[in-house]
Amino acid sequence: MTTFWDRKEKPYVLFLFCLPFIWMFVSLLMGQYFPDPGKLLMRLSGIWASVSVVAVMAMTLISKLKSLKFVNRYRRFIGLTAFFYALLHFVIYLVLFAGLSWTWISSDLVEKPYIYVGTLALVILAILALTSTKAMMRRLGKKWKSLHRLMYLAAVGVVAHLWWQVKDDISLAVYFSVFLVPLLLVKIPTLPVYKKLFKKT
Repeated sequence: MTTFWDRKEKPYVLFLFCLPFIWMFVSLLMGQYFPDPGKLLMRLSGIWASVSVVAVMAMTLISKLKSLKFVNRYRRFIGLTAFFYALLHFVIYLVLFAGLSWTWISSDLVEKPYIYVGTLALVILAILALTSTKAMMRRLGKKWKSLHRLMYLAAVGVVAHLWWQVKDDISLAVYFSVFLVPLLLVKIPTLPVYKKLFKKT
């Protein structure tokens, strides 16, 4: 844990990324989300999870620039933020939206298949969060970098999750696709698995 605080600005970065959660929590206590807090909180937590995924993807690209290489030191932390808001999104669905009702949840699993890709993205983010420490980096060695390339699959899951649930308002899906799709198109061709599949014979 001490390695996280190796730079004096990191507590401020932590506070910055906690602000959406603090805002949602205070607003809930003030009764601003009633009569249906689950629906709105689920949407807000999903938005911030998606924002964090976009930030991680963008940082991966931006850090290639010599003058902006310093942003790379925050990438793992923002990845943890993405996991936090994705987990919050999932918990809000289970507790406030579905009311921990297995009947409700099982019905949604049939009627709303986009839940599966969202859950896949959450599982990936959980794996990346659990292996994000420097101790795990040393333990996994070269495999660590390969494992953390799963972030791109999580990003694909986010885009699919957003578009699959669209009914009338496509604005949210469009906004995140505008950022995520170009980042994926730029990065995916550089991945070893892509080069292996499409290398010239």
